[in-house]
Formats: sequence, C-alpha cells, structure tokens
Amino acid sequence: MRHANKHIPIWMVLIGFGLSISADVRAQKLVSEVKMIMERLPLEKQKKLQNFGSDIQSYINDFDWTGTDSDYEIPLSIQIYLQDMSASYEERYAGTFLISNTVDIQYYDKYWRFPHQAEDRLIHDETVYQAFTGFINFYVNLVLGAEFDKWGSLAGTPFFEKAKQINDQARFDAQFILGWEERTKLLQKITSQDNVPFRKSKSLFFTAFNAAEGDTSVKRTCLQGVSLVESVLKKDPEHKDALDFLKAHYLQIAEIFKDDDAVLQRLIAVDPEHKEAYQRFIDE
Repeated sequence: MRHANKHIPIWMVLIGFGLSISADVRAQKLVSEVKMIMERLPLEKQKKLQNFGSDIQSYINDFDWTGTDSDYEIPLSIQIYLQDMSASYEERYAGTFLISNTVDIQYYDKYWRFPHQAEDRLIHDETVYQAFTGFINFYVNLVLGAEFDKWGSLAGTPFFEKAKQINDQARFDAQFILGWEERTKLLQKITSQDNVPFRKSKSLFFTAFNAAEGDTSVKRTCLQGVSLVESVLKKDPEHKDALDFLKAHYLQIAEIFKDDDAVLQRLIAVDPEHKEAYQRFIDE
C-alpha cells in the first residue's frame, strides 16, 4: 500500500480517478496558524500586540488569494520572532520569519523590518505597497506558486508573477529595503530556467502519487519526475527545494519503484540521505 501524505487534499485524489480539473476550478482556501514570539519585546508592547498573531491569521484566512470558489484547504504555518526597533517618531519592528505548508515547502527570512501601530488594520490593497502586508503577500504567493506547480506543469507561474510585482514595488521603499535583495535572488532562483526541471517534476510526481490503482502509467510518469530531479541535483546537490521535496515524499517514490532495483539505486545516488529506506526496498 502506498504511503499516503495526510496533507494531500481531495483534488489530488480526484486526479487519480482520471477527472479533469481545469485551472479555474482548482483550490485553494488558505488556513494559516501564526505563532508570535514576543519575549524580547518590552512588556508594554507585548500587551499592545497581543492580538497581532490572530490579526495576521485573519488577514490570510479571510482573503481570496486565488480567485476560485472552493473549500479545499492548504495549511500554512507561520512563525514570527519579533524584536523592537522603534524610533522616537515611529514604532518599528524586526522580524525573523518562517513560513511553510507543513509538508514540503518552507521559506525563512531574517531581514524583515516594518513599521506597525497596534491599532493599524491589515488591509489587502494590491495598488499600494506597505512594508508589512507586502512582505506577507510576497511569501504567501511563493507558497501558492510552489503548491500550484504540483497540479500542472508550471501552473504556479501566475503566483510567482504576483510575487515579482510585489518585489518590484518593494524596491522603491527606501526606508525598508533591507532584505529585498535576498528576496529578489530567491525569486529569481525559483523562476529561473535552471529550476524549470524541478518545477515540472512536481506535477509528474503528484500525478503518479494519486493515480488510480492499477494505472500502468504510474511508473513511467514517476520515472520522468525522478529523471528531472536527478538532473537538478546533479547540477546543484544543495538545491534546497528539491531536497525538501524528497525529504517529504521519498517513501511514496520508493513504494512506486519497490520492484525496480535499478531506479532505487539511482535514487540512492541522488538522495543519499534516505539511502537506508531505498535499500530496504531493494533487500525485500
């Protein structure tokens, strides 16, 4: 029996039954959980910001990020470590930021700087860039782009384009420019031609993971994914997104090739961190 991933939503299962799901009816509803760590803030500011985490959750969860009518959900885990950077004329903060889909996508940023008053409302307005909401929007769109790439070849591109628009706006905010050079490089790496094979591999893997029982195309489809990831990691053995993906899904991949020692040996070569798991399938 295949190793199921508890976070695979129902639309992926539907793909396995051969149903056609067009881009305009695909998910998502984001369900975020935000953890605020404020122990280094003065007690007065901790009290002022006691609802900050729930405000961010509402900002994310109550907004339609994809323009689709769907109840399907993507979990989003966010951890923010705040420090006080206030000036005499304005309350400012430094944030260390970690965002993930809790499975195979994760981004970390230690350069976040933003102004914020406890009474400020978080409002979605794509026409106006703000240091706080723009940063959140940038990373949410990165996660959505990475998720949508699982549903179709390069299907996450519109979200990466939104992230680029935000990035371009942020470059004009001279007061809070710190970190945007690093974010520009991150986005350029994700959307580069060198990364296209990895992005394409994800839709192949997820098509294979969720194929109907007895589908003879499973191995062929999954092997195409393996070959693409293999080419990426041979060129860049430290490719973080590819390594994170294998860490989350290596058992599903190994299960598909449990009777194919040659492919399992290839997986050992490209993903030595999980050599023991692949070897167990070879030895069975």
